[in-house]
Amino acid sequence: MGPAHRQLVSRLRALKDEHRLTYKEMGRLTHYSHASWERWLNGKRMVTHEALTSLLAVTGGGEELLRLYEVAVGPRDVHATRAPQAASETVRPEPVTPGPEAAASISIAQLPPNTAGFAGRERQLQVLTETLTEATSPGGHLRIVVITGGGGLGKTALALQAAHRLADRFPDGRFFADLGGTDLDPREPHQVLSGWLRALGQEVDPRDDLDELSGRWRTCLHGRRALVLLDNAKDARQVLPLLPGEQACAVLVTSRGWLAGVPGARHLALGPLEDAEALDLLAARIGASRLAQDPDAAAQLARLCGGIPLALHIAGARLTARPSWPVAALSARLRDEGRRLDELKVADLAIRSVFQLSYTSLPKLEENESVDPRHAFRLLGLTPKEVSLSAAAALLGQHEDSTEAALELLVDSHLVESPVPGRYRLHDLLRLYAREQAEQQETEADRRAAVRRMAAWYLAGLATADRLLHPNTRRPDLPQADPHHPPVVLDDTAAALAWCDQERPALVDAARLAAEHTAHDVAWLLAVFAGTSFRQRGWYTESLTMNTIGLDAARLLGDRSAEASMRNGRSTLMILAGRFEEAGEHLTAALGIRRELGDAIGELAALGNIGTLYAEQGKWEDSKTHQLQALAMSRVLGRRSIEANALNNLGTCADALGDYAEALDHLHAALTLYREEGDRDGEAVALINMAEAHLHHQRPAESLPLLAEALPITREAGDRHAEATVLADLGRIKAAQQLTDEARLLLRQAHDLWEELGHHRDAAAVRAEIGALEPAPA
Repeated sequence: MGPAHRQLVSRLRALKDEHRLTYKEMGRLTHYSHASWERWLNGKRMVTHEALTSLLAVTGGGEELLRLYEVAVGPRDVHATRAPQAASETVRPEPVTPGPEAAASISIAQLPPNTAGFAGRERQLQVLTETLTEATSPGGHLRIVVITGGGGLGKTALALQAAHRLADRFPDGRFFADLGGTDLDPREPHQVLSGWLRALGQEVDPRDDLDELSGRWRTCLHGRRALVLLDNAKDARQVLPLLPGEQACAVLVTSRGWLAGVPGARHLALGPLEDAEALDLLAARIGASRLAQDPDAAAQLARLCGGIPLALHIAGARLTARPSWPVAALSARLRDEGRRLDELKVADLAIRSVFQLSYTSLPKLEENESVDPRHAFRLLGLTPKEVSLSAAAALLGQHEDSTEAALELLVDSHLVESPVPGRYRLHDLLRLYAREQAEQQETEADRRAAVRRMAAWYLAGLATADRLLHPNTRRPDLPQADPHHPPVVLDDTAAALAWCDQERPALVDAARLAAEHTAHDVAWLLAVFAGTSFRQRGWYTESLTMNTIGLDAARLLGDRSAEASMRNGRSTLMILAGRFEEAGEHLTAALGIRRELGDAIGELAALGNIGTLYAEQGKWEDSKTHQLQALAMSRVLGRRSIEANALNNLGTCADALGDYAEALDHLHAALTLYREEGDRDGEAVALINMAEAHLHHQRPAESLPLLAEALPITREAGDRHAEATVLADLGRIKAAQQLTDEARLLLRQAHDLWEELGHHRDAAAVRAEIGALEPAPA
């Protein structure tokens, strides 16, 4: 920026402040975009003659600014910005072009000022430094790095930070151009080259051929060490003519696209900032001492901004303008998802506007395509945080091939992430924006239908896993499956457990979304089919959340049988939490509903659970009474799996009541039934109860083989509670045998598993046992 240009920018800024105009208001008054005025008043680009005269017409500015403009751009440029002469009057003078040796004497330093408040990205800065300054690039090519990423991630700030750090490595020039890739009218390479060549003292005619300008540009840089920063590139077509031919030069490009057409470029993809980096950026904006006043609120604010630098800058700017606000005040406002995007706005900066640019830049549906990428993006706002390709296809009601094509286009546009092949997720703030667009552009009926399709796909997969893991458990009937979107194929229990592990968060979200979109019949079924597996895996929080959703859904449907199922499942969770009174209330209600409906099998299940509740309270005689009722009913109804459960529970009652022989009789009978029914989980529980009965009567030799047999079954069935019990019992036996090292290893495994499951009382007991062992050798 020359002295005259700098003075022009200063006067224009003063004019803006004098009339208290925003960039948006300047754009509205002059019919030029607010983004153009922002660039012109930041000195990134020379204001056009037409734009200047339009502004002066509405503000009453005088001839002084026009004279200053003519000095800043020179007579040739002023002429070029005005209406062309008639063809008969046009005379093209022979350009007087200084040779490259004249350009070599001119030092160019066009980099805009470094971004204030920059923080983080040290790893990326190291990569940029190493790549752009390596002595010899691989294969002898020009060193090029393309920084790519979605809007608001700080691509330009990172590029400027790196360019200023490396400025002394490129003493022959630092060239800069904003290519306006996100503008409606991106900048043409011809215009950029013309400006650079003029800066190098070269004569340029607007009618010069692009290839000619590109060749002259490369000639000027021959033998020079220069850095070229191309900001906001739209595509490779913009970039290729601007590349130097000199290997001693380096090029840094920022773009929302991948620019795969730039040969030899190294791509550096930006994601959100890490938590610590986000806090550093906030501290740079509002001061570390202010964050230190409430570190928890500061951490929450950083998380709610999703690590997006622009969102963090906006939050910092809002707090800076409100010095009396505690950080927690803004965090509280951002917690409301319905207003979060509205809160992330200050002056002309808004996170919603950045997302809007990427969204509206998506290509429209082609004739040979069946999935509109904009439609796909909108509906992804109605999904769990991460979805599989199959789930997304069900959501859209399309084949997987066409769905994948649309999703991959969204990935290339940095609106969607693909952490691994076949899986997709949205950033939290982008999900809010997508949901907002869905609510504005999709009908309520279409949104409900999409969520129902997706939730039904998850339900079908969960039912497939449940049949493998709990083949003898009675479940309600499923709605008719969608033949166009079949459930996941699971070959064995290991595959079923792995699928549940992977989809756990999505299953919880699917139940919530189904309920929010009135698919209550699907919501409660998701809770039913998840119940046993989630409890055995120790996912108590998620299980309780789904049960709450399911119970509410059952009540809204007026489905008494569904309500009883939900209450029965909830009682088990309450027993595990030690909330016995609540458990009893739910079991009493469930039993009443079952009897009201004449559901004998449901009544049988409730009786068994009431017996379990009494056992957990140490009321062994009451427990035995209910288990005997359950045993008799199960035999009348021919429910062998429930008969096995009753026998197993009667065995634990007899053991607690001191009848060792009766306990073993019941447990042997239960074990036989479990094996005949192919119930591996029940088999493991019976083996554990038999082993513990032996331990209670000081017979560890009889316990050891039973526990050794049970351990792999618990792992196969995914019953982590039972696994921890086996590990603790094995550790105690080894401790009694003075096998201290083996005991310590087993007890530590049990302790860690109890802690992971949230059974802190059990973990504390095992921890005390570990402490009582002889110290390990140094």
